[in-house]
Amino acid sequence: MTFPPDKARRRSARRLFLAAGVAVVLAAGGYLVYRSGVVQKWFVKDSENTEEMARLRDAPPQVSPPANSSAEWPQWFGPLRDGRAPAGPFRTDWDKRPPKEIWSVPCGGGFSSMAVVGGRVYTQDRSGGDERVLCLDAATGHTVWQHPYPANYKDIGYGIGPRAVPTVEGKRVYAVGAAGAFLCLESPDAPGGAAKELWRHDLPREFQARVPQWGYACSPLVDGDQVIVQPGGRDGTVAAFDKATGALKWKFGANPAGYSSPVAATVHGVRTVFALTGDSLLCLRADGLLMGSFEWGTSYNANIATPVVLDDYVFISAAYNQGCALLRVKPDGERVKLEVVYQRRNKPLRSHFSTPVASGKYLYGFDTEQGRLICLNYVDGREVEGWDAKEVKKGSLILARDHLIILTETGDLILADATPDEFRMVAKVPTGFGGAQNWTLPVLVDGRLYLRGADKLICLDVRP
Repeated sequence: MTFPPDKARRRSARRLFLAAGVAVVLAAGGYLVYRSGVVQKWFVKDSENTEEMARLRDAPPQVSPPANSSAEWPQWFGPLRDGRAPAGPFRTDWDKRPPKEIWSVPCGGGFSSMAVVGGRVYTQDRSGGDERVLCLDAATGHTVWQHPYPANYKDIGYGIGPRAVPTVEGKRVYAVGAAGAFLCLESPDAPGGAAKELWRHDLPREFQARVPQWGYACSPLVDGDQVIVQPGGRDGTVAAFDKATGALKWKFGANPAGYSSPVAATVHGVRTVFALTGDSLLCLRADGLLMGSFEWGTSYNANIATPVVLDDYVFISAAYNQGCALLRVKPDGERVKLEVVYQRRNKPLRSHFSTPVASGKYLYGFDTEQGRLICLNYVDGREVEGWDAKEVKKGSLILARDHLIILTETGDLILADATPDEFRMVAKVPTGFGGAQNWTLPVLVDGRLYLRGADKLICLDVRP
């Protein structure tokens, strides 16, 4: 049977429209299946490099000593961006002498932790329609200055406030807001003065990026004369700016943004930046040259934990049915390559908002699927059997000498021994924080412990 030309064209158009519709439905279904984590959970298997694991057992990486007592806490995750408090006064007999409150002050919404430098505390919050960079007196909690600016939270889930931590170097404060404003401020010389905005960038606009579902969370990394952030755009997933002028120095990639923060280390004599995006770990030379990468796709692009660098190894982990992996950074001509030591799919350490800390050959971190703290032997990537911390649910933690300082998401402050022999809790101290989203990292400097809850910041005395 034949059709007139017009009818044939209409019939062909209907078939084409139907085929396109089926393709869209299949693509959408496939995307939803991927986002659900089914692919990661059921179809992607574990892997082990027996040669690399044997090498690691024979010569485990050495964890560098913590920053000295004169160091402060100038950025996300501590002086060395490894979750370890600088050496300094710190008592551990909390069972006999619980921490005493020095001050408590209200704050606006947000999950931004603190930087503590020069007797001042820096953080970010949201008040009304503005985000604010706050500077407080570390001894009293009194506001030294605040810098508000408008921020559009229209498309941000959990739009409570900023996530990232300001980075402080000298008089300069670098801050990334949840909607993608990247600011450089100069602290005033005199108390009561106003911070001066030296320069600003709009990350989503300048790098053709979509604001992440839960807002930007990358904390700026100052390295040498540059400051590095992760816009996660089609025109640059990682970018470095001159820290003095704000001029763009380099940009790389088109990966989607995650929620992790970059970390720098010198590996095989090369200054290297590790950036965990929404779908990959990037290993970049300090001038922006890609040296290696490792695919690490996670549902909702929810790579949140900071990479843990241990000598020439890097450990990554994520929740949402992903798991954890240890990679070795190996020289490869003028570049490096990332070689898998092991990859554990959907077990045993699946980090959500908290980054694990390393002590000896062990990692302590929260496995979000089990909803508890675990101890992981990073030499073989297996949970230490018999290390039972089931009573410690989700939270954030830092390492202070040989102790873990933990703030649970329900507001309990816990001190525990950092030992793989068994879980030993020294004390549990109520903070008075309400709610179940106390997700902010504790900070310890010079015997003072700084904590943030949903609507207040507190400072506790833990000096001997």
